[in-house]
Amino acid sequence: MKFLRQTLSAGALAVAALVAAPAHATFVGSIPGGAATNDYLAAIGSGPVEGWFNANLYLLGGPANISVQYFGAEAGYSNSFDFGACGFDHLGGNTITGAQVGSTCNLTNVASGLLNFYFSGLGGAPNLVNGANDGNVALAVPNFFVTLGNTFDTTINGSTPGSGQVAWLFLDDGGASGDDNHDDMVIRLALTGGSFQVPEPTSLALLGVALLGLGASRRKSAAK
Repeated sequence: MKFLRQTLSAGALAVAALVAAPAHATFVGSIPGGAATNDYLAAIGSGPVEGWFNANLYLLGGPANISVQYFGAEAGYSNSFDFGACGFDHLGGNTITGAQVGSTCNLTNVASGLLNFYFSGLGGAPNLVNGANDGNVALAVPNFFVTLGNTFDTTINGSTPGSGQVAWLFLDDGGASGDDNHDDMVIRLALTGGSFQVPEPTSLALLGVALLGLGASRRKSAAK
């Protein structure tokens, strides 16, 4: 009974840490920037979309199945997107065809944690890896924008979902003198089970401490 109480207490601490700390990336903003045009959003008749710059995308509650969908690109560079067994290549030019899905790839039993996808090509710049999405938008450094939700958040008010079962990734490859339109590749990730999250580092640290407490409780009970 004592072990059960310890386990429940540690588990409750883990959940409380995750719920109490809001899911934030570096900053909230919107695309396209300035006078730029995002060709994908224009093709589907959408206005500017709010989401997260410098966000890194996590899966909570896995293992889960993820549908990876490619919606085309408008870029001078040849860029690629890779996520496990799924990969899409863009050889340059405008391949955006409205809301039509170009290609779909399915991943199964994806584990919780930082998702291991990346963009490459980028005019010869280093790969843009999820977990190191810290490009300075103003300096035309490759970066991707994340917005969460099947329906785009077009209310530009500084508040946007930090979790959900659909994540859209809008790549800016740093080319075209920093046009900041984030349409150099458009990827949609849709979950079956679990949720996507862009938590701030303190949220993850608190969750890690709580889980370590859970492990310690289990080891102590086993030793007895």
